[in-house]
Amino acid sequence: MWRCPIWLTRKLTHMFRSILVMALVSILSLSLTACSGEKTARSGSTTSVGTADIGGAFTLVDETGAVVTEAELLGQPHLIYFGFSYCPDVCPTALQKLGAAQEMMGKQGGDVGYILFSVDPERDTPESLKLYVTANGFPDGLRGFTGTVQQVEVAKAAYKVFSRKTPLEGSAADYTVDHQDLIFLMSADGKFVDYFSTRSTPADISQRVIYHLKSGK
Repeated sequence: MWRCPIWLTRKLTHMFRSILVMALVSILSLSLTACSGEKTARSGSTTSVGTADIGGAFTLVDETGAVVTEAELLGQPHLIYFGFSYCPDVCPTALQKLGAAQEMMGKQGGDVGYILFSVDPERDTPESLKLYVTANGFPDGLRGFTGTVQQVEVAKAAYKVFSRKTPLEGSAADYTVDHQDLIFLMSADGKFVDYFSTRSTPADISQRVIYHLKSGK
């Protein structure tokens, strides 16, 4: 019986691993949204994916400068968005969508926390976030979390979020941050429940959150 030589086996294994890595990078890249005003791809429809390894430990500061950890998210469900205050349209649209969903939920909208995790720690200071989170149309009670570059990277890794700085044409110093346009619904015990994409409407979000508040699912 012919057996594959060890050198060839190793070569094939390396090749398959390279293909897998390239595929994963392609999936992440396609899910990014360009915050310079042009979307690189549209997200899929809202889908419940069951239990997922999303969420975890982090240490950041909020818009008041107070240190916050994952413990801040315990005790009530939260809607979490990763974005940044310099985002021209994608982030404001997502946060206004959350504001509209909160209004649709009525009193139940107050039973949910709303968090903006910054993916631009170099520019998003607690002071700038304190002004940004109070913008008209955003959810009442919206909080902003930021920190050092390293701290933000830890938070992004916990939520499996990918973002990248992209220089703007004609400016050597200015940049935008491309990132996934996703809203996470987390339970009162810090577990992942569901997510909402670019295509999700305020009605989609409010109905799903109300169902979670009633059923715990």
